Parts: sequence; structure tokens; C-alpha cells
Amino acid sequence: MSWRLFFKDRKIFTGDLTAYELIGEGTIRRCYRVPDQPHCLKFYASCCGHDPSHPRSLKTRLRLRLTKHSFWANINMQEWRYYERLKKRLPVALMSAFPEHMEPLYSPRYGWGLCETLLLNDDGSYARLAAEEIARLAGSPEAEKVYRAVHDLFDQAVQHAVALYDPRNTLVQWVTPSQCRIRVVDFEPKAKAAVPGLTYCKAFVRYRVHGRSRQYLKRLQEILVMRSATPWTSSPPAGPSAPLPTDR
Repeated sequence: MSWRLFFKDRKIFTGDLTAYELIGEGTIRRCYRVPDQPHCLKFYASCCGHDPSHPRSLKTRLRLRLTKHSFWANINMQEWRYYERLKKRLPVALMSAFPEHMEPLYSPRYGWGLCETLLLNDDGSYARLAAEEIARLAGSPEAEKVYRAVHDLFDQAVQHAVALYDPRNTLVQWVTPSQCRIRVVDFEPKAKAAVPGLTYCKAFVRYRVHGRSRQYLKRLQEILVMRSATPWTSSPPAGPSAPLPTDR
């Protein structure tokens, strides 16, 4: 499949991203909304223009410049290949946290990118980062509901050895005013691993995801303690974790 995609079946993107709405930006990539479609596009940030508010190191700029046209080294393509592997081995409930649609695109100007499902709340607003949503809802039962759902997602990620190395990218999508889904739309399976192939070592993935997710969950607890009128103790809230939805 990968070879056919590289040589024959790749879809070409010829649009101008400056005409698209920018809905998200990180150190590596930018995300744009596709007009009149339930999709968004992700390409390397350095290929879409320079933003002084997001300074990048020389090492990062060189990495982006050297890998944007590489089918194997481009981060978008690494993410897509890992996504395809996950679809073959994860249970439906856990896989539902990832985009329903993820498709590679190639642009002669921007390099390799991804077309993904656009995540919108029931009111039409964009899904928000879990930390931002918990801070917004702190003091309400919904905040604890979101926390438990995030906690459950990372418990399952550790159990199934899913390389979610940056928990900060976890999003909350409200499908109804009272029902939320925890979503993962931005992950780099190889991260900064010095040894190639570590994502295939489940023991290493579990160890790394467990450590990083626990640090993130501790931060979420701190947000709740600071914002909530009835703060918790140092332990997570009592009761079972909220199950992930099974619909896709």
C-alpha cells in the first residue's frame, strides 16, 4: 500500500493554504479548515509561512525543510502509517478516539500532508484542548466527567501500548450538551526517540505513555483544585472512569 501510494495512488493538493482558515498551530505543523467540508488539512508550519509568535530552533527548521517531501521521514506520513497500524489492532471503543477519516495528500509546494475529520462540538464550535475545557468547566460535574474520560483514555492507551507521547494534544468534543468524546488528532509516534523502531516495543511504549500521561493528569487535577469550589485531595476522583463511546 505504501509503495503504491508513493508512486501511483497519491492524491495531489494544489490549493493555496493562505486562503484557508487557520484553526490550529504547533511547533511542527499547522491545521486548516477545508471550506464547506467536514475536513481539515495538516501541513508543515514552515512551508505555510513564518509566524514570529512561534519561533523554531535551527534544528527544527532544518528538519522540516529536509523531510517535508519525504514519504518516510515526513511526520504527517509517520502519523498516517501508525494510524493504519492502529486500525488493525485496537478495539473499536479506543479507535473511536482517533479521527474517523485520515488520508495522505501531496503538495508540490507544501510537501506531504493529511486530510482529517474536522472535530466540531454540537454547537458548531471547535473541539477544545482537555486542559482548557476542564479549566472552563471547573466546579461543575462536567469537569469531573471530562477528567474521568481523559483518565480512561490514557489507561487504555497504556494497556494497548498506543504511542500517545504528547497528552497535551488531547481534545474534548461535545456531541450533545451532556455527552463528550475524548479525541486524539495530533500525535507523533516516533517523537524524539533516539533508537529507530521503539514504537514496535510495547514495553517501552507503555512505560513512556504511563509516565507522560500521569504527569498530564496531575496537571489536570491541579487545574481543578485551583478552579473548583470543592477541591479534591491528591487522589483522582472516586468512581469508575467514563467509558469511551463505541459509535464511530
